[in-house]
Amino acid sequence: MIEIYAEYLFLENFIMNFLILHITSYFCKYQGKTFKLVLGAGVGALYSFIIFFPSLHFFLSFTMKLVVSMLIMVVTFTPEKFRDFFKYLSIFYLVSFAFGGTAFALFYFTDFNTILSNGIFYTNNFSFRALFYSGAVAYILIAVSIGFIKNKVNKENLYKEIIIEFDSRSKEINALIDTGNSLSDPISKFPVIVVEYSAIEELLPQGIRSIFKDENFNRLERMAAILQNSSWMNRFRVIPFTSLGMENGMLIGFKPDKVTLKMKENEININKIIIGISTNRLSRNGDYRALLNPDILV
Repeated sequence: MIEIYAEYLFLENFIMNFLILHITSYFCKYQGKTFKLVLGAGVGALYSFIIFFPSLHFFLSFTMKLVVSMLIMVVTFTPEKFRDFFKYLSIFYLVSFAFGGTAFALFYFTDFNTILSNGIFYTNNFSFRALFYSGAVAYILIAVSIGFIKNKVNKENLYKEIIIEFDSRSKEINALIDTGNSLSDPISKFPVIVVEYSAIEELLPQGIRSIFKDENFNRLERMAAILQNSSWMNRFRVIPFTSLGMENGMLIGFKPDKVTLKMKENEININKIIIGISTNRLSRNGDYRALLNPDILV
């Protein structure tokens, strides 16, 4: 028979909860304070004390466990949108299952005396090493699983048709949702869609085309001179960017009349958007000619 000590029960569950929340925050790219992870782990650890109070064992039901896990998500991550809340909760459960399975596998093949009662974990020969090994293995399993899932995602879901409208002209272009595209206009803070110049050349005024044909797009003074007497001047943007091999790049951008994003069931009209013009080919095989900033899908 294993004697349960409250301080060990709290410490073990606190460490496990903290590791699970820390891994969850990593995969969700959470940028909050570590203090909130500690607070969330503390809520989960305090929940384990219910085993000492038989009159409160109704809190160990599936419904109450779900409520407590939701509370931990709110306390730890404070999501502002339901989509974010669902993402945190889903990854939290995925990490918990992987972590728990790994931990119990290690304990099964060792001489640890453990108790698992209504989801509350306790071992009387506590080992930090075993917990951290469990966390490391769980992390590797989850990283491999997420990578596999991402590679299996249907590429068609990453492609979207967009219609760019400017000065009574429009052009339909196939675009790729690019998670690496986080460009935004430094003035308006609007997200940027990067489009190949050849795909939208016909939308641009003749004077603007000459900037690209004469390769003046890296000469800001020359561009300003050309645009000074153009009605397009108020829509002109210079967008700084950083990419592999280019630390201080500049894109010419413009504010279109409208961009229409064609979805499966409907169309979304986007007005607060900037088109960044790339002189490079974006796709080797021509599958897409624009890179969508994922922020426009939120």
